[in-house]
Amino acid sequence: MSEKTEGTLVLDGLIEGKLPDDPGAEDILREWLDFAESLKLSFNLEIDGNSFSILADDRPIRAEDLGPRPEERIADALGQLVKAVPAQKGQRIFSTIRSTEYLPGSEVQTIYALGRDGTIQTSERTLEAETTPPPRQLTRREKVRRAAIGVVVATVILGVSSLFIPYGRVYDYTVGRIVPSSVDALKVETGSFKDYFTVEKKAASGWKRVVVVTLKRTPAFPLNESDLEKLLARAGQSVAARLTVEALARGYVRCEYFDHKDEFVDSSVHRISGLREKETIELTLPMPGRRLARVAITY
Repeated sequence: MSEKTEGTLVLDGLIEGKLPDDPGAEDILREWLDFAESLKLSFNLEIDGNSFSILADDRPIRAEDLGPRPEERIADALGQLVKAVPAQKGQRIFSTIRSTEYLPGSEVQTIYALGRDGTIQTSERTLEAETTPPPRQLTRREKVRRAAIGVVVATVILGVSSLFIPYGRVYDYTVGRIVPSSVDALKVETGSFKDYFTVEKKAASGWKRVVVVTLKRTPAFPLNESDLEKLLARAGQSVAARLTVEALARGYVRCEYFDHKDEFVDSSVHRISGLREKETIELTLPMPGRRLARVAITY
């Protein structure tokens, strides 16, 4: 976040683990996401075979929405997840989840470690930071006054402009433009990864606002360390080529979302390392509120 606004909290990191053998395990995860959402905590879920990853939404939220002790609310939510989806024998659920709460002149960083028994261990530290006070809240009288002025101004403008503008036709045109486009119309660009995987299909999901994209690896996709070393040597001094290979080595890519004016809307991080074991994987892309025209996969 470019501005550290006092009274806000940012949650980032991810949780990874193996799905239990229970066929309803995925539904349990989605129920937990809804539960976390009710607590003002947003996460994105990805399923890759019998593995899952839950990525925290790193957009700032108001700390007061989480109660007087936000870190306790977050720890309780994570504890519910570990209890709902216990680790398989000989395996663990890994977490890099952390929160940063901004206070006047400082930031409180908290790391959350997941225990097998559902307990959450937290480690906290406070650092000095250059923070920005939140915008002043308008009083009720100020809000009413502004609303009244806005109504008067809008009425005058509408009355005058209606003499020159055919609002009926403008309305029909606008409605046609803002209707969400179909999944088929959404472009998914692989960019510098075009030699390594392709987009096989896109499908809308009935759960929230998401689009499921199927990626298929090409023969050039690196399956092991030796393949990655060859690609890195071939990249030479090209920064873009080296960043692309490094992303393949990490097993994660970033998806950037653009609207119909080709303006940047949002981004999300997704795991693609499953292509080393399987020919195809699915990415679950959360759709922002604005209508999108394309998604660019980048490093």
